[in-house]
Amino acid sequence: MNWFYLIVFVALNATVLRSAPAKESIEIDSIQKAWDQVTSYQAEFKQVVKSKTLGTQEESEGRFFVVKPGKLRWETADGNQTQILNGNEFWQLRQSKRRKQTQVDHYSDISSLVDLRSLTFLSGKINLKKSYKYKVLKDDSASVFLALSPLAGGGETILAEILKPSYLLGALKMESPESETRIDFKNIQTNVSLKDSLFTYQPSPQDTVNHHQR
Repeated sequence: MNWFYLIVFVALNATVLRSAPAKESIEIDSIQKAWDQVTSYQAEFKQVVKSKTLGTQEESEGRFFVVKPGKLRWETADGNQTQILNGNEFWQLRQSKRRKQTQVDHYSDISSLVDLRSLTFLSGKINLKKSYKYKVLKDDSASVFLALSPLAGGGETILAEILKPSYLLGALKMESPESETRIDFKNIQTNVSLKDSLFTYQPSPQDTVNHHQR
């Protein structure tokens, strides 16, 4: 059993990132090796979403499960919301206790939906050098702070804290012009056996299903 915490912060301008020197490349290789050794994991989470436009804040707690690459199930402790990612297919379920029914949004292809990048990041087999321009902002005996900017463009820069000596990750924060999302993880278990049924969903006749095109 391995335990890790993931902290990812967003918001640096990609133009400040430059080519990494040899020491940074060695750090990236160590992080990559640790990440590649994790084929599945599960954890508890606490999520805080702040709306910059409305000035509101929403908090939720729950659990999530991952089988890499591309399978993720995210469910809140109150049972009101569940998100299921399986490859490019995505299901979002919202429980209406008053109406005793489930509101379902189904996407057959989420490859162009940037607001789900945190889920695809967590569920992916990430190749840091091929996917990101990177820079080590701080490196000490306890952790490494990285700035990651997507090479493909179209996404915000990520700041990541990677804890030593495991070289694994610890909490997640994503930011857009409209909102800021921070997710803290605890009790994470890696390389666990997870049932494939966690990553599928079959709507019931009582569900209200909205199918969305790409």
